[in-house]
Amino acid sequence: MFKSMRAIILIFAAGLVIVTTAGITFFAQNEVTKSVYQTEWSSAQALLNSTMLNVTNEYQSLLFAEKAAISRRKKEIKSIVEIAYEAVSFNYKKYKKGLLTEKEAKVRSIEQVKNMRYNDGVGYVWINNTLRPLPRIIMHPLLPELDGKIADDERFTDPNGVNNNIMSTFREIAEKNGDGYVKYFGSKQTANGLTEELPKISYVKLFKGWNWVIGSGVYIDDVDVEVSKRFEAMLMELRNSLTQVKLGKSGYIFIFAGNKKMIVHPKILGMTGATLKNQVTGRLLINELIEASQKGGVHEYLWNKYPDHIGEYKFKKRTYVRYFKPLDWYVCSSIYVGELEEPGIILRNKIIFLSLGFLAFALVLATILSRRIVRPLLELTTASRAVREKGMAAANIPVNGPTETKELGIVINQMINSIKLGLNEKENLMSALENGNRQLHFTNEYLEAEITEHAQAKEELLKLRNHLKNIIDSMPSVLVGVDNTDLVTHWNSGAENVTGISYDQAQGRPLSEVFPELAQELKQAKKTSRDGKAYERVRTPRKINNKMHYENISIYPLVENSMEEGTVIRLDDVTERVQIEEIMIQTEKMMSVGGLAAGMAHEINNPLGGILQGAQNIERRFSPSLPDNIKTAEKLGISLEAMMSYMEERKILKMLKNIREAAERAAVIMLNMLDFSRKTDIRHTSCQMSNLVEKSIALAEQDYDLKKKFDFKQIKIVREYEPDLPLIVCAPTEIEQVLLNLLGNAAHAMSTIEKPESPSQITIRVRREENYVTTEVEDNGPGMDEQTRKRAFEPFFTTKPKGIGTGLGLSVSYFIITQNHGGTFTVDSIHGKGTKFIFQLPTNR
Repeated sequence: MFKSMRAIILIFAAGLVIVTTAGITFFAQNEVTKSVYQTEWSSAQALLNSTMLNVTNEYQSLLFAEKAAISRRKKEIKSIVEIAYEAVSFNYKKYKKGLLTEKEAKVRSIEQVKNMRYNDGVGYVWINNTLRPLPRIIMHPLLPELDGKIADDERFTDPNGVNNNIMSTFREIAEKNGDGYVKYFGSKQTANGLTEELPKISYVKLFKGWNWVIGSGVYIDDVDVEVSKRFEAMLMELRNSLTQVKLGKSGYIFIFAGNKKMIVHPKILGMTGATLKNQVTGRLLINELIEASQKGGVHEYLWNKYPDHIGEYKFKKRTYVRYFKPLDWYVCSSIYVGELEEPGIILRNKIIFLSLGFLAFALVLATILSRRIVRPLLELTTASRAVREKGMAAANIPVNGPTETKELGIVINQMINSIKLGLNEKENLMSALENGNRQLHFTNEYLEAEITEHAQAKEELLKLRNHLKNIIDSMPSVLVGVDNTDLVTHWNSGAENVTGISYDQAQGRPLSEVFPELAQELKQAKKTSRDGKAYERVRTPRKINNKMHYENISIYPLVENSMEEGTVIRLDDVTERVQIEEIMIQTEKMMSVGGLAAGMAHEINNPLGGILQGAQNIERRFSPSLPDNIKTAEKLGISLEAMMSYMEERKILKMLKNIREAAERAAVIMLNMLDFSRKTDIRHTSCQMSNLVEKSIALAEQDYDLKKKFDFKQIKIVREYEPDLPLIVCAPTEIEQVLLNLLGNAAHAMSTIEKPESPSQITIRVRREENYVTTEVEDNGPGMDEQTRKRAFEPFFTTKPKGIGTGLGLSVSYFIITQNHGGTFTVDSIHGKGTKFIFQLPTNR
């Protein structure tokens, strides 16, 4: 089939015309249909938007009319109540001036307000008081039988249950705001009597002179009637305007409500949509349109056509749906799809008829052209067949016909000549190729050996490099290498941890940019590189996060092939070592001070004993109950009774008593100091927690540092001890140490407040909680923020200035309570309010 070129040309020409015609027809019809669809879609959307905007505006107008009517009625009743209020106020002023008695003023006010009727006698004003729990009716024009009675009648109960007793609601609004509006339901007075409960708005105002609540209300049922009339007018206006709108030839706008009733429709107005079914799905068409409004707003279905095709559900229809929630309406615009496709079909038919004429003309032209092209080609084919059968010697290629066939004949002749030359060259090249292959084989074997040796060396070098890097990264020190231009060449993991900058980010960048703290060492690094001698500086202070750190800095020269290559800077954080050394020095000082205090206590105890003994002996020598005193007095002619009276009168005995008590108190203080300063062997004994607290308070009051810096005696100590506390087994001096540390910290914290709102106070509570004795030490100082509270028990952490605290007091106290005594130790604090330390000691150890 199609072996003849002439047949191919004819078929190609016909096929080209047919395919072109089909493509143009399809494209044109498709584009026209799309354009019509898009135009109609845009028109339908614009019309739908316009209709929605129209409905929205009408609805907003309806709401505004309703609000305006209610606002007008509110103003009316407020004016009436204001008039009644002025009348009552006028009579009250007369009573205050003495022109009327209070009773006369009240009676006159009640009569004046009772006669204030308006709105054809429906409107009235009432008065009740502010009595609790239920007000008393002072005057009610419609219910005179309740005047002077408590408002507990069921007629004052709000039927909708919002306000309960309506008179109580009036009282609450008036007392709280002075005046206000209340919405509720109430019966309406008409010529035929009271109606059923209707919506009502009342305005009440408090007259403080007599604690009266003056009020009046208005029924708003007529507002609903007015709104209903405006709604019907709105519907009529929408129906008149929308039924005149057309989409295409027979499309239209319609609106239906959520109850399936047609609100606007050119054909079936007022009809319920419950009778309209989709003939294909069998479902109610209204339900399908409601679902479409929720899924995209477009629905297609088969429907009949008015007026010629009623009942024939074969016409495809597209409807666009929008939901208007305030009125529960669905606004729709619909159009028949066939009307949109009709222009495309007409255009398609015209293109087909026109293409048939072009097809006939193309076939005639193709026949003529095929004859002129095929004849020279047949001659070339005959000559080529002769070359195939008889060889190159028989080659006689004709050069005739159109330009293309002539060129083809010339090219074939040239090709035959080239083939002849090529055969000769092929033999020469084959010989040269064999020689080249042998040389290439030897070269490949040599290169393969070189590549293998290079790969092995590279792998060994990479392993050595990774091993060296792991060694450097495993060191805790910070190691940074720089060249002679101050650019980073080495950067270990310690440097990454300190700066947060990775090796790749730091490589090749200036040291002053990636590690500014070391930039000051660059001058020394250059000197070290030139001299070839290492440099070291110890305990170099540096602030990190507002905390002082100490570092050892070492700088080593890098030399390669007798050339200066740069330096390596090593940084070691020795902060903890420095702190420990300072703590050891401070501990030695404290031990010396403790020994000195113990010696001083021993020395002071001797004169105290003499003072105490002398005071006791003086009291004994004046006692009238001792026989030796009586004999000596008689011998000297002195009356012991007169002498005692003289001493009482001159308060000498009281002075002696004060001397003895002061000496005893000083002896107790010395004993406490000796007990506290002695080295403990951590012997645990049964103790009463309240006694340990008292001894610690006494020590704190006598502590020189506390008295000098914080004036501990000026702090109020509040003791809250639970009675009958159980004994605890503990090392007394260790618990005293904990308490003394807490008291000192509290005193220091409260001393930092420049202008305290209340006097400084420490509250100490001791109570029993199951198998524990709980002790709380609470102050009203500045407190701690959450970050400080979490770190309170960390060793070396302190908020005190340098030289005042070591940061070990609370950590040691925590160790004593939790490790030595098996207890718990916690802290609660509110920043700006104070701090409370709580520790518990078990009672069953």
